[in-house]
Amino acid sequence: MRKHAIVALALAAAAVTSACGGTEADSPTSASAQRQGQAHNVEARGSLDLSLLRTAEADFDAYTTPEALAADRPIVAAGVIDGWQQGPILKTYPNGPLDYRIVLRMRVTEPLKGVKGRETIPDGLVFIELSQGGVVSDPAVPAEQWKPRKTIEDFEKALPAGTKILAFPRERPPHELELHSSGAPLPPGAKLMLVPPQGLVLEDPLLLRQRSGSGTALVGGRERLSIGGEAWSKPKDMGELVVSLKQHGFAE
Repeated sequence: MRKHAIVALALAAAAVTSACGGTEADSPTSASAQRQGQAHNVEARGSLDLSLLRTAEADFDAYTTPEALAADRPIVAAGVIDGWQQGPILKTYPNGPLDYRIVLRMRVTEPLKGVKGRETIPDGLVFIELSQGGVVSDPAVPAEQWKPRKTIEDFEKALPAGTKILAFPRERPPHELELHSSGAPLPPGAKLMLVPPQGLVLEDPLLLRQRSGSGTALVGGRERLSIGGEAWSKPKDMGELVVSLKQHGFAE
């Protein structure tokens, strides 16, 4: 009988965590401490299924404002989800399961920093590599043949094309694990990007329709917004967040 198995990949987790950046002048606080101190802060639930992005819990220094994170990243851009495609598939250890990655295609509509003239963002498309999550164990076949628990179609349904998104990416360094497959091809010149734990902010359509005077339609992708403090939830929608970043000098 098959059972679900989340594969803990220490090397891959370390690589993702390393993308979160260094310390900030705004005195970032430990994310683990923030989680303990904000256990009562329940994230509003909308129509987007964020669980597919939150496959692991990282310990990192949380940036207290979006502007602080923007200052520390080479690229900042707002846009919409253009779609999803298969990312690289990596070998973990001999006779072990594979590490599947998925790629979020983001179409830039608001280049805020480091986008214009960057050859690795052809035609305004950013290709963000994310974990595809765990695999389904099947004792009837070798571990290398185990398939991802979540498919590309699952991601397309959970986080559909057209969803407004803000990203704080950087170009990906070479993979730390051996490639089993490079995944779906990228356009000429394009490079995969990585984002830190706070590096994806999305506008939830349901929350946008239901929001009250004090609520926000924004949600964190890999981490909930409140992990960085109240400033992250101050903008009520993506338009306000983009305007705030522009007012702080992030505009191209």
